[in-house]
Amino acid sequence: MPLPRIETPKYELTIPSSGKTVKYRPFLVKEEKILLIAMESEDDKQMMNAIEEIIKNCIDDSDINVKELAIFDIEYIFLQLRSKSKGEEISLTFDCEDCKSQIPLSLNLMDVEVVRTEGHEKNIALSNNIGVVMKYPSLNLKSKISPDNSEVENIFQSLAFCLESIYDEETVYQAVDQTEQEIMEFFESLPEKEFEKVQIFFNTLPVLKHEVE
Repeated sequence: MPLPRIETPKYELTIPSSGKTVKYRPFLVKEEKILLIAMESEDDKQMMNAIEEIIKNCIDDSDINVKELAIFDIEYIFLQLRSKSKGEEISLTFDCEDCKSQIPLSLNLMDVEVVRTEGHEKNIALSNNIGVVMKYPSLNLKSKISPDNSEVENIFQSLAFCLESIYDEETVYQAVDQTEQEIMEFFESLPEKEFEKVQIFFNTLPVLKHEVE
């Protein structure tokens, strides 16, 4: 005979990057256990795997591929899960730069939103007839970036992973149909001014942010 279980409530959230509305439940003790074990490991990869597993468990939509969600989507969803699971209000302290004393602050997590920079574009025109369409960094990218790489290598690997397509007047070249080396060579062949346009995409990525007095 199965033991009784407490029914958990369902809520709705809108995924920032796509505008898709999904239902979710608060995380339970089993999810908190997954998170605590990952935190104890102090391993970034295990922590990312734990966050992915918790979101998979709590989101009521089998079509959502958590690994493909933008990092700011992951942060936003996890914040919503945390607020409904452990409470919307959290207490923080900040160090005063003048008197060095600690200033207490109560923050409502529901006030924290994804902030978009004006002019941020995924479709970037590089010339009159050539452009690129970018996609947002995801957990997949985090797992592929090697800590042994140099900063420059990581930048170009991120560019290759975040490219969705290249287009000209006649054809759209999907990134999945190209090798990483071919994509690298495309970016390396760009004039500096055009390459800066791509860099702006990364410098203006949406971020989870909330300003307080």
